[in-house]
Amino acid sequence: MSDPQLTVCIVTYERPEFLARCLASLHRNAPDTPVVVVDASRIDGAAAVAHPGVLYLHRPGLAGWMTRSRNEALLHAGGDIIAFLDDDVVVSEGWRQGLLDAFASDLRPDAAAGRTRNLQPGEDQYDLPIGRLREDGTLTAGFAAVREGLEVVDHGIGANMSFRREMLARLGGFRDDYPGTAMREDTDMFLRVKRVGGVTVFAPLAVVDHLPAPHVKGRRFDTRYKLYGRRNHTVMLARYAGWRSPLLRRWIASDLRAVLRAGGPLRCLQRLGVSLIGISWGAVAALRQAASRPLPPERQDADARRIRAALEV
Repeated sequence: MSDPQLTVCIVTYERPEFLARCLASLHRNAPDTPVVVVDASRIDGAAAVAHPGVLYLHRPGLAGWMTRSRNEALLHAGGDIIAFLDDDVVVSEGWRQGLLDAFASDLRPDAAAGRTRNLQPGEDQYDLPIGRLREDGTLTAGFAAVREGLEVVDHGIGANMSFRREMLARLGGFRDDYPGTAMREDTDMFLRVKRVGGVTVFAPLAVVDHLPAPHVKGRRFDTRYKLYGRRNHTVMLARYAGWRSPLLRRWIASDLRAVLRAGGPLRCLQRLGVSLIGISWGAVAALRQAASRPLPPERQDADARRIRAALEV
């Protein structure tokens, strides 16, 4: 029988072989779990994802907008717990039970970040607290680490993240203005959970293996990736703490210090240019958002209203 508590959402774009691998692992290790796939690829791939319980939605108009694809999935997702998986992960046998046990724990979390292994040497050891927003505005990671039990965190990783349905309804889904690589769209969501008093946990038994697919455009950690990373991190911190906040100022100073410590004058100059452009771009976006007057309820974001209506059913 299908588990009525959990629905899995997967967004994908031009990576059919990785999607097929992910769905096969779900079918094998979390059978009968409902799945919503939002595919922004040019070609309809419904025939290739014919697994039981999979709702396939071909939405080529959402290409380049991961968060809009996530929100499209929310319009069709049932269950009390809604999980998001990247299309290039492989789900472990105990993933579903580890996730459900985390949400049933005494901590009563509103969100969970599952353990996401990258199959790299030493990744199971992490000396810092996992998933924290530090006082200098930087983020700790450690989502591949081994832990004995649940750990309260500030944020999680988008490749393996889950939320209670009522929290997603309260927040109106994902913000859709983290452009480019969509970096920090997941962190933004977790920090919004924290701002409204919610709890997020790291669930070490909800394990997936992240076997990254190549980017359709560019490469991971290339200049484009770093530029959007600075832009989106600036916007995220400004939204969370305010564009005049000490937290944002400390992060900008920390990032520039790290750039200036880069080896070699040419490399330092290149990285400094990327950082300054990205931070300035993010600052302009944050200032525009801060200057916008709050809209009355009848003129608030139509997509957020649709998502709330769908999730509150």
